[in-house]
Amino acid sequence: IGGFSHPLTGACERHCFQSCIMDVRTFYNGTLQVEAKADSHKPVVQAENDKENQDANVPSLPSLVSLTKCNAFMVISVSNCPQCEELGAFLAARGVPNTVFTKWDKSSKDYPELKKQLSTHAGATFTFPQVFANGSYQGGFKEVMNKADRGVYDELFEREFGVEPTTLLRWVERRPMVIFSLPNCPQCDVLYNDMKKRGVPVQDVFEKLDKASPEYATLKAQMQKLIGKQQFAFPQTFVRGVYQGDYDQVIAKADGGDFEDFFSEQFGIGPPAKVNAEALPPMGAMAFDDDF
Repeated sequence: IGGFSHPLTGACERHCFQSCIMDVRTFYNGTLQVEAKADSHKPVVQAENDKENQDANVPSLPSLVSLTKCNAFMVISVSNCPQCEELGAFLAARGVPNTVFTKWDKSSKDYPELKKQLSTHAGATFTFPQVFANGSYQGGFKEVMNKADRGVYDELFEREFGVEPTTLLRWVERRPMVIFSLPNCPQCDVLYNDMKKRGVPVQDVFEKLDKASPEYATLKAQMQKLIGKQQFAFPQTFVRGVYQGDYDQVIAKADGGDFEDFFSEQFGIGPPAKVNAEALPPMGAMAFDDDF
């Protein structure tokens, strides 16, 4: 993750250049560099007067706002930063290009001003990396890793970098059993209680999605792809990466003993005790006290 001239792309590129028509700005290793751009339409006398009233070689103060607005996703890093490298590897594994990184040089004359501006978002004391998405502050290493792992950036990464969203697939592949549910879902609650009675560690198995979250739309699309259905109802269950079905299908499989070996191997749950019908007294033989 090295220094580079800061890229400006798309509509944001046009906006940035239109708003800075007098300057061509590049960002390299924490330093904003300015090249004066001549205006061929300005009268010579006016140009000479302007030159007398300003020093064309002195750049304006570096602006963190302008950098974040011109990048859909920007990671600010520094040298000798293990967490910066770890986040870089995490994003690269998901197909995000390393051009999202902007490395600041702590020895640069612009660093104190940029750090001061960053502190208005990250607080007086912070560590690197620090991340912005669509111009909004996202947090540091832990916050961004957690958000990325929850699929918060799936839609952005797909739109900007052509990265296929795989958050749900990763959850399914890395967990022995996962049941996707929703709040205010009666069948989800019934299945939750059923699995709990069977001894399943439901707190580790159930993954509750939130329809109100911005990432729900992309997670729903991923679910449709995983199960091969456009229309579906929650809950949806996977065991060892294999789709098991909806509420009715999973209850039927559980009652039929389809999960007994899995429950035993994965959770140490023995088969349910079977009632011996012959041991029960016949209904006609049952007697009650008169005072019952």
